[in-house]
Amino acid sequence: MSLLWLFPAGLAALAALLLPLLIHLARRDQQQLIDFAALRWLSAKPRPRRRIRFDEWPLLLVRLLLLAALALLLARPALDGLRDTEPRIAVLPGVTPAQARAVAGTPPSQWLWLAPGFPRIGQDAPMPDARQPVASLLRELDASLPPDVPLTVIVPSVSQGWDAQRPRLSRTVRWLQVNVPPAGTASATHKPPRLQVRHDADGALQLRYLRAVNQAWHAEAVLDSAGDDQAFTEGDAVRVWLSSKPVPAGLLAWAGNGGTLLVDARTPVPPQAQRSPLWHDDAGNLLLEQVNQPPRWLRWNANLAAASMPALLDARFPSQLQARLQPPPAPGRADATSLRPDSGAPAYPQPARELAPWLVLTVALLFLLERWLASARRRRGQA
Repeated sequence: MSLLWLFPAGLAALAALLLPLLIHLARRDQQQLIDFAALRWLSAKPRPRRRIRFDEWPLLLVRLLLLAALALLLARPALDGLRDTEPRIAVLPGVTPAQARAVAGTPPSQWLWLAPGFPRIGQDAPMPDARQPVASLLRELDASLPPDVPLTVIVPSVSQGWDAQRPRLSRTVRWLQVNVPPAGTASATHKPPRLQVRHDADGALQLRYLRAVNQAWHAEAVLDSAGDDQAFTEGDAVRVWLSSKPVPAGLLAWAGNGGTLLVDARTPVPPQAQRSPLWHDDAGNLLLEQVNQPPRWLRWNANLAAASMPALLDARFPSQLQARLQPPPAPGRADATSLRPDSGAPAYPQPARELAPWLVLTVALLFLLERWLASARRRRGQA
């Protein structure tokens, strides 16, 4: 364990220690000489040389300590190399504390929820939400612990919140499982989106293909289409801009708030925008690209016509378009046995522990003591 200074230049504030010394020298008690008649004829003797004398030593000492503590607070002292070997037991929400203790026992450890902030498990503390990004939280917890701290993780046998990669940590984890029946979840099916189309004269010639797509998604729905001089209505439908005019600013703002925008191949793209291919047909022809202006929007690569886009005649076109407009979420449920974390990742350097909270408390106490001594001095002066 060693002491280090995160901002050594703050020690220059120690020069302020001269201020209380000068104040006490300037405000020390003055002695006034009074001539007595019986002594007025005596020959004057040379005065002895006066020495520097400080009054109110306790008050002066407290003021010096207060300024020194403020200077140390500015320099941000910290302790490096503190050893923390207390074991941690992290419990994934979904497993109750009673179930976790039945599996792990009651060793002297620090019990935490595997949730953002890693709250302590207490008797009255509520259980966090069971839907947690487990893999990310494991990596974060591993990075925040010293390398020598043993870690035990208790998870349900089947849980959600995993990504596509087995976690790799810097330590060997004691991996315990609890047989908890998985909560039933609805199937992750998406209803087909609805389309709102605004077009110009040339864009009206492409409407028949979008009507066919809309009828494949919603058998009895009528395609919502109008000229490009008409505003879009409110709702979460996919907005389609089939016009050679630039995308209106209001439409871009709507897309920036999470809306899905699909524009014509004739719609101009800003030169600074980034473009990336999103959908190719079986022959390798680009059908749809993604434009990051920002915001993110989609753009046809060709006019919606059978001659320029033969994929429009494919029976799979509506379902393939829906998959691009509504990407399915990545699966997150997995068996905990297959996702036991691996070890061998490099250990993360641990930050030094700053002493600022203790210094702030010291400054507050010294300030209160200084005020009490100063007020006591004034009371004595008034008496």
